[in-house]
Amino acid sequence: MISIFLLSLIGALAPIIWRSFVPAAHWQLQSLYGALLLTIAGGLWLRSLYRRKLWRPAGPWTDYGPIKRWLMTALCVCFFVFVLWLDLVATLPMAYTRMMGDDVMFTSTAEKKRGSGRHACRQQLKLPDIHYILFEFCLNEDSFNDLPDGPLPARISARQSYFGSSIHTIELAVPRAQ
Repeated sequence: MISIFLLSLIGALAPIIWRSFVPAAHWQLQSLYGALLLTIAGGLWLRSLYRRKLWRPAGPWTDYGPIKRWLMTALCVCFFVFVLWLDLVATLPMAYTRMMGDDVMFTSTAEKKRGSGRHACRQQLKLPDIHYILFEFCLNEDSFNDLPDGPLPARISARQSYFGSSIHTIELAVPRAQ
């Protein structure tokens, strides 16, 4: 049980480290339902083990009062749903897309954007068509400062599958300086 939990936690790190995958919108909703179902199934399995006296909660859990126990249960359930959702929406589809996806090229617009995180990349290209919190396309500071403000036409090279797109490059059509 611990190894399954640790594997799911390690799997949830992949979309945080590699931020070039964008899941399809329909898949994000299906992944949420899948994460809810898996969490409910896991909770029912633990309850059945507890009733058969094959599993006992350890640590301070048994010393908690009923309110604190319910709050911790809700917090744990939300955490499990989030981790499983990240695995289903990004990690597994990212691996599938990289192995089985098709190479595609399409056009869009891109805008430069300053990142606000201390450890994330500070200069980014934002694609208005992409509404996924974990997507970042980083630039170095010199290239970022050379770009004009406003939307720029872009040609995007990606690998695409049913589950989403893994973006490789963004080529900008930038007017030459006079």
